[in-house]
Amino acid sequence: MSLESRLVNLAAAGRKLVEHGLVRGSGGNLSLRWEDLCYITPTGARLDRLSAGDFVPLKIYGPNTWQLQRASSEHAMHLACYRTRPDAATVFHVHPPNCIALAAAGLSLPALTPDLYLAVGPEVPLLPYITPTTQALADAVAQALSGDSDAVLLRNHGLVLIAASTDEALVHALLVEDAAYSVLQAYAAAGTCSFLTAEQMAELERVTGRYRRRRATE
Repeated sequence: MSLESRLVNLAAAGRKLVEHGLVRGSGGNLSLRWEDLCYITPTGARLDRLSAGDFVPLKIYGPNTWQLQRASSEHAMHLACYRTRPDAATVFHVHPPNCIALAAAGLSLPALTPDLYLAVGPEVPLLPYITPTTQALADAVAQALSGDSDAVLLRNHGLVLIAASTDEALVHALLVEDAAYSVLQAYAAAGTCSFLTAEQMAELERVTGRYRRRRATE
């Protein structure tokens, strides 16, 4: 797929994220990796009004100057994700309401279903509140994604997710938001929620032949 096609696809994903309620107004930011560059949404952009020509190219490794004035204010976080995870082709930062509610309650999101585990890992960890746009937040997100998770909850802020493609990132973002809703409903109904055990996750891998990375032990 050409760079132009990938950017068109990323702009379309922005519209779908807004349609599904994962972003409001000018919240959220998206990017993709192309060779040694990160193409990121511009500052103040509405994700449902993007075109392929709107994305700002930044060097993943190396200095960026004038481009930073045009790029999303969360550019440091996106660049940190790509530096930490060479396998990441796309980064989404969105504000799903159920994810925000779960994180505001101080809860992470362990693997609730087989699909969630195979998509993003054994847990979507929770970071404490860190001021948006700061290098401290970028470093914390990168550290959280350096293990075996492809997503992280930001307390009182939102969700950051990496994926191998834009289409995959969109599906996984919706999957995480649906899981957050189910967990909130379970706690509301019964005060408890069951999650997959380590043994169940291992058996799932054996049956499906799909294995999660275990980067922390490599």
